[in-house]
Amino acid sequence: MSPYSDIDLLFLVRPRSELSPATLRGLLYPLWDAGWQVGHALRTAKEAVARATQDLDAATAALYTRFIAGNEEHHIEFVDRFERWVVKERKTLVRRVLESTKNRHARQDRAGWVLAPDLKSDIGGLRDVHQARWLTAIVGEEVETTDIDAAYDVLLATREALHVEVQRKLDRLRIDVQSRVARRLGFEDDDGADHVMTQVHSAARTIEFRGGIVARRLSETVLGGPRRSGAVERLGHGLRIEEGTIEVDRSATPDPAGGMAVVEVVASRGRFPSPRTIEWMKEAFRHPVERWDDATRTAFLSALAGDFVSDALELMDHSGAWTGLLPEWTRIRGRAQHDPYHRYTVDGHLFVTVAEVNRAIATMEQAHVAAAEAGDLDALRVAALLHDVGKGSGEDHSIAGEQIARAMCSRMGLDDATTREVCALVRYHLALMDTATRRDLDDGAVIADVAETIGSGRIFRLLYVLTVADAKATGPEAWSEWKAALIAELYRKVLDAIETGRLPARADVVEKSREIEAYDPILAGRAQDLLATLPPSYLDSTALEDMVDELRMLLTPPGRGQVRVRVTEANEDTVITICLADRPGTLARTAGVLALNRISVRKAQAFSTQEGVAIERFTVATPPAGSFERFKKDLEAAYSGRLALESRIEQKIAEYSSGSDVTPTVTVLPDESPHSSVVEVRGPDVLGLLYAITTALSEMDLDIHVAKIDTLGERVVDVFYVRTSWNEKLSEEQSREVVRSIEHRVDRLFNR
Repeated sequence: MSPYSDIDLLFLVRPRSELSPATLRGLLYPLWDAGWQVGHALRTAKEAVARATQDLDAATAALYTRFIAGNEEHHIEFVDRFERWVVKERKTLVRRVLESTKNRHARQDRAGWVLAPDLKSDIGGLRDVHQARWLTAIVGEEVETTDIDAAYDVLLATREALHVEVQRKLDRLRIDVQSRVARRLGFEDDDGADHVMTQVHSAARTIEFRGGIVARRLSETVLGGPRRSGAVERLGHGLRIEEGTIEVDRSATPDPAGGMAVVEVVASRGRFPSPRTIEWMKEAFRHPVERWDDATRTAFLSALAGDFVSDALELMDHSGAWTGLLPEWTRIRGRAQHDPYHRYTVDGHLFVTVAEVNRAIATMEQAHVAAAEAGDLDALRVAALLHDVGKGSGEDHSIAGEQIARAMCSRMGLDDATTREVCALVRYHLALMDTATRRDLDDGAVIADVAETIGSGRIFRLLYVLTVADAKATGPEAWSEWKAALIAELYRKVLDAIETGRLPARADVVEKSREIEAYDPILAGRAQDLLATLPPSYLDSTALEDMVDELRMLLTPPGRGQVRVRVTEANEDTVITICLADRPGTLARTAGVLALNRISVRKAQAFSTQEGVAIERFTVATPPAGSFERFKKDLEAAYSGRLALESRIEQKIAEYSSGSDVTPTVTVLPDESPHSSVVEVRGPDVLGLLYAITTALSEMDLDIHVAKIDTLGERVVDVFYVRTSWNEKLSEEQSREVVRSIEHRVDRLFNR
């Protein structure tokens, strides 16, 4: 039991009058007063057995009762009655245990792969060992569980440390307490949490895999195995599929090619090896291989394309294949990730990414076309498997990963061309997502830079599919309709630039005005004049129908204190367009009103006409019903001098503050754009941060040309293209002052 485990006491009596309520209270109250969580039941031996027939928890608890004190004859009577009941109800009890485990597994995560596992209830947690022990007691047959017991000790020690550290019952090993638990377990260095989590993940995988085998064997002893049809399908390497299970001939020599042949069958057919075949695989991969032979490599590449590739790659983990074939893999096996938007361990994420590559090609039209045009996909799938191998190296994981991937490709015996493609994909696997979410896609310099960096149309097509798969495999925060649209837009523009040499041309004012006037006759003869007053970047910044609505707003410009608002709602995102008189700080003021109404901003753009009218466009997460009406009223009040915005925001921040300091990282990038300085701010996703940043920029009298907001789990990356009031990029001195202004404003609002 762990320090804050529940304590379940059974008071056995004969009859009930043996124990008075006052005596029972006298026993329990001191335990409760001491802070222990004590549950109790008062029953006769017959009643206790009857309870086990109705309540599985009572039945499994009774399998391991411990006599504490009192009349031991009562305990002996209960144990005798209970054991006879277990023998009589053995089949029913086994089925109940299996059904309960199945239901729990359907609700829980997999402790060996998620970053913050529940040590008790997740798949591969302590409860799965309890299940195996319950079945052992019910069936009455001993099985070899040395490896499971060792894994159990790891999880139990970690759970005990967790309880003591937080001083309460807590079974989920949250990311924020992992370092403290590691120190309590004796890991004092900076990597202590990583060491502990690697052991926890490894232990949980052992329990999930080996515990499942033990549970099946014990249950089949009582319930019998599946009905045998006599069907046998012969495969190569001495393998066969017999009754749906992969078996190996006893005469087959265990070698890497044969072991990988099993992996290939799992990936392509979804069949799993028998325990004896798994032991044969362990022997096949026992000895390190300096360079793969052709058969091993061919089977591996084929496995990566299989519908059940995640299961196959996990089987390699359980059979020791990674250690024997790619020793570099041991660095990332079970390794925790420190990005809050990641859900899985490094190796778990890589396994899922390969599966997502295959799924994207099969289900997404643009990914399917990109893959078909690229041709051979071996480099793509290998890169999907290796793209994060540089994590934990202490340097940029894309750069480190390229070097590690090159060594691993050499060990696999891949040809030079494939190796170069794999290394390029690993090196630039973040390029599309970073550019799409943090840079101005209407800036030709951005498109030119990506096109020049990637260079090859084939590699860029593969990179697009990898980007989609990587995001989908990361977690729900890493992929959305908004991000999909940005990635698709960047893909189209860069691919055209690579293959034709043309950069995206700004739409000609005359040509665009003709399109607009054909779409809406009301703007006939007026569209060209309106467009001429807007900056060139406006001309291809949105869809034609949206541009028409915005130009209608400009036909009769709003007066002082007036605000026009257009809301276009979609399933996941909503676009808010605001037309108002331009003056310093308008973007900051609007961002403040959005914060007041708790509307989450994903993207922002601002354009000003030569006549001093501003168009602000915000892409936001669709809020609850009624939020936009409140937002419009507050916006009108803010711009008409009827709302003390700063005071209201400070109050709102105080109400929702977590109590922790907000310390952003501010960077000015002078060379990212030929016409603007790029200010990048990274920080926690807290209410009012965008308002604080934009207010600081307006206080420096800077013009925000484009703003991009990207939320990554609990963190945000906000990027602003800014120019001085005389349309120049920032000097070094101005850049330093911008950093100081943002840090000061954030500190003033959040860290009082």
